[in-house]
Amino acid sequence: ADLMPIVVPEEFSRAGNRNHQGDHKPIGDDVRFSYGTAGFRDHADRLPFIVFRMGYLAALRARTVGKAIGVMITASHNPEEDNGVKIVDPKGEMLAGEWEKYATELVNATDDELPTAIRALEVQLNASSKCPHGVAVVCGRDTRASGKWLTKAVESGAALFKVPFMDKGELTTPQLHYVVRVTNEPEWGAEGETGYYENFSNYFDWLLEMMPMRAGYDNKLHLDCANGIGAKKMRLLYDRLPKNALAIEFLNENGRLNHECGADYVKIARKAPANFESVPAYERCAVFDGDADRLVYFYKKDGGEIELLDGDKIALLIAKYYKDHLSELGLDNLTFAIVQTAYANGNSSRYMTEQLGITPVFVPTGVKHLHHEALKYDVGVYFEANGHGTVTFSPKLYKELENSNSDTARRLWLMSRVINEIVGDAMADLLAVELILRHYNWSVREWAAMYEDAPSKQLKIPVDDRSLFKTTRDETRLVEPSNLQKTIDDVVGKRNKARAFVRPSGTENIVRVYAECESQTEADDLAREIETALKALTV
Repeated sequence: ADLMPIVVPEEFSRAGNRNHQGDHKPIGDDVRFSYGTAGFRDHADRLPFIVFRMGYLAALRARTVGKAIGVMITASHNPEEDNGVKIVDPKGEMLAGEWEKYATELVNATDDELPTAIRALEVQLNASSKCPHGVAVVCGRDTRASGKWLTKAVESGAALFKVPFMDKGELTTPQLHYVVRVTNEPEWGAEGETGYYENFSNYFDWLLEMMPMRAGYDNKLHLDCANGIGAKKMRLLYDRLPKNALAIEFLNENGRLNHECGADYVKIARKAPANFESVPAYERCAVFDGDADRLVYFYKKDGGEIELLDGDKIALLIAKYYKDHLSELGLDNLTFAIVQTAYANGNSSRYMTEQLGITPVFVPTGVKHLHHEALKYDVGVYFEANGHGTVTFSPKLYKELENSNSDTARRLWLMSRVINEIVGDAMADLLAVELILRHYNWSVREWAAMYEDAPSKQLKIPVDDRSLFKTTRDETRLVEPSNLQKTIDDVVGKRNKARAFVRPSGTENIVRVYAECESQTEADDLAREIETALKALTV
């Protein structure tokens, strides 16, 4: 009885949906959406009604758990005209799986069905109408023009359940995750965005003091900011670093977001971003994506092509640092894992096994699967090939390191604080990579030489019904259609050191083909053979 009546502003309804420019963009009742790893992501014109409903759901989640809940407005590496919304749980982690279902159900309700759906969900979850201290919806956004309007939609949605709203303005996605965590657990780190810079710059500075500058490592770095939020936020972090730590040239700061730049562009196009023409060959280059949660590196070769150092290379560099330090400390009692998906380059997996003595653990594609698996170990390293990843640490690891007075233990403890273990964070990951390269006195070419990527080819094939394609849990083999898997086995078996798999997209009616071989020509041919077999099957 003490709940507010459910009144949906016309501009945030399906029928009255209006974009940030005030244009009427109605969404039909038959248009369906699905909450995935990235939350909801679409053209910004279609999002206001969705974001309003997610503002309400975040408020309901906050009341249910008695904590602050985050809402991030971003479409990451997508084009500038897109946007998205995702909910962040109290510890800065992704939204709990069962709540993804509630999100999808609420968004797919018609305007007439919405009030009933809301009240039914409140009853199902036994949601309290009281709002204890600490309960809030904390919102951040990237630099997209639609962000401010969508933030208003979140605020309006949160007001449906009388939950306080905190607009944190423009943030990188990892910063929003950090702010949510420290809002709920002040002992975890310094408060707010300023606290983020203070936290990571201090640990970087303290670890830097233990790593003298040597000739092999060059502190010069060319940084592609993807024309996104990472540009201004990395500058704020950079200003707090010791002056001799890094010499960063900031590129792509104020142009069209993700256009011919950014981690996804470099990874897929395999070429340098726009505005890198004057960067000399063999100098170290780093690349953010639009919301600064992905990081890849590269350097230009003499012919203009690039050598890419993707998430697999970052994972192995960090894993080597931890493995070497743990071995030196004799901490063989700690569990250690590198978690990968089927998309990890096969040669990276071989390097782990043969050089580091670590057998990789494979999980389904998606950050939530990687993160949940990593948490099972004292040290869990995970990076997707696209550059999104981090390292998780157990209380047991920290206790072991704090019980040792050695420089080795202190270096490892400090590195574990430089890394943002809450979520993949391009800025924190960049600090970690630079410190590790300095530690080993390595150039970018020496890092790249850890192993050579096996040539690979990826294809996207449209299908009528992706649900017909079912895989094993690690997504490396098809269970259905079984005859297609037999064809894949046959064509792979005709080549040396080859592997390939087919998996359905989680969000659209396409299936993805991945093929790896000893040469690029063979990888291309293998992928096309599988494509031909797949199309023959679905005709």
